[in-house]
This record gives sequence, structure tokens and C-alpha cells, in this order.
Amino acid sequence: MDEERLADEIAASIAEEEEAKTLTKQVTDLIDDARNLALVEVEYYKTKLSVNMAATKRILTMFGIGLICGTMAIIALILGLLLIIAEYLGPVAATAIVTGTALLIAAILMKKAVNAAKKLPLDENDA
Repeated sequence: MDEERLADEIAASIAEEEEAKTLTKQVTDLIDDARNLALVEVEYYKTKLSVNMAATKRILTMFGIGLICGTMAIIALILGLLLIIAEYLGPVAATAIVTGTALLIAAILMKKAVNAAKKLPLDENDA
């Protein structure tokens, strides 16, 4: 029976505390909660951004190394073609053929890039 009376007294004291809170106090608590939530959100996004920046740096480093290796492979291919063709046509003709072919490929790719760039919408009304 004492436990029931104790539980009733605790419930009554909690109810009195709730009633004692004024509207101003409740609004102040709400503003404090909102401010704390905003601060926590800012910290979360700062942490997320720092993690993403580290991952982006790592990805760009791998991309750069891959680009360098790809360029070295293309140069090796061109030199190999030059050596192979030089066996049959001589060094001057081989150089002219390999250089002309590389320039032709570059010109075709540049023309395609320019045409694709002209088709890009510059304004949302152009789309």
C-alpha cells in the first residue's frame, strides 16, 4: 500500500511540475532544442564533407595515375608502330605515317567534340 501511495505522490509531483511550466518556458525550451538540433546538423554535415573530401582526393589521385599510365601506353604503342613500320618503309616514311595518323585521329575527335559542344543547351529555355 505504501508503494501505491508513493507512486501516486510521484505522479502528482510530475503533474504539478508540468503545470508549473509556463508557456514562456516551453517556448524557450523549444528554441533551445531547435538551436541544438541545428548545431548538431552543422557538425554532421561538416564531418560528412571532410570524409567526402578525403575520398575525392584519393579518387582523383588514382584517376591521375591511371591517366599517366594510359598516356604512357599510348606513347609505347606509337613508338612500337614507328619501329615496326620503319623496318618496311624507312624511318622518314614511318614517322610521317604515324604522325599523320595521330593528327587525323586528333582532328576527328576535336571535330566531334566541337559538334557535341554546339548541341549543348546553354539556357534552360534551349532544351
